[in-house]
Amino acid sequence: MNDNLEKEFNVGGNIETALSGQYELKASNIIKEAWQLTIKNFLSFSPTIVVLILLQITIFIVALKMQLGDPSAIFKIFEDSADSTQVQSIIESVLIANFSYEVISAPLFAGVCIMAMSHATGFKTQIRHILKGFQFTIPVMLMTLMALMLQGIAGMVLPFLSLYLSMAFSNAVLLICEKRITPMRSLLLSLRAVNKKILPVTAAYALILLMFFVAALFYGIGLIFVLPFYFHIKGIIYRDMFGVKLKVINTGGNPPNNGNKTQSQVFDA
Repeated sequence: MNDNLEKEFNVGGNIETALSGQYELKASNIIKEAWQLTIKNFLSFSPTIVVLILLQITIFIVALKMQLGDPSAIFKIFEDSADSTQVQSIIESVLIANFSYEVISAPLFAGVCIMAMSHATGFKTQIRHILKGFQFTIPVMLMTLMALMLQGIAGMVLPFLSLYLSMAFSNAVLLICEKRITPMRSLLLSLRAVNKKILPVTAAYALILLMFFVAALFYGIGLIFVLPFYFHIKGIIYRDMFGVKLKVINTGGNPPNNGNKTQSQVFDA
């Protein structure tokens, strides 16, 4: 006989309030909490970020090698002897490789987003939890593909629009993983919700861009802090906008935990 008792509750907002904008979202609070989470989870989360980066670089190099044969050919665009046709071909190869690594690594990216969301709801994580995104491989890859295509089209019209869409679609991956929403609907919901709180969201992501720029000036060393901070920003904004559904399971145990176990839809405590 199973004596487990389950009770669900929601942390943060919900889809209705996200679309109506009837909730509070302050950039200062987001930034402060994101930094606290980054420091608190630094030792456990940073290695996951390193794993993600290494895998993405590997995918990019393989994709580039398939296009150019020799990845070092990319440096020919800086040579005076390179003709315009050759330069254009190399640039197209780089764009295709970039497109490929973003789509292929999307489940890994989703796993890191889930981990950051979990930190924002009080869970601890381990490196192996990066694999949590693989259960959503197809929808996450489809969403990434659609988002990149829309950003590419927008970028041809006005570069700023591509940057805006990147921010507007930032919640889509967690909507798929946590709310089980379809790829296209996740993009639309994220877009509508971000537009309702465009100023605080823009302020938070503008700080991220500035931090990326400063980190690049110092040979990328600062990225070890900036990248976890970026993912925690995403997790906090998602929690406050759409909420995270948690479940308390009473297993009938004894103190100190009174037999209670808390978990989310995508992250088992």
